[in-house]
Amino acid sequence: MSNDGQGERVIAVRDSKDPDGPKLFFSVSAWRDFLNRIKAGEYELPEDMREGLDERFAR
Repeated sequence: MSNDGQGERVIAVRDSKDPDGPKLFFSVSAWRDFLNRIKAGEYELPEDMREGLDERFAR
């Protein structure tokens, strides 16, 4: 997590294979909504990826 320059926390996402490449920035609430939709099965993800979300994205 980082700040957007105005004090608001944002989530920066990048391709781990290209650490110097472009980044996407999401508000904390948008990122949380996205993760909740994944956990609810709204997106096609392998089951083993969904199970690990709580551990990998715990605050």
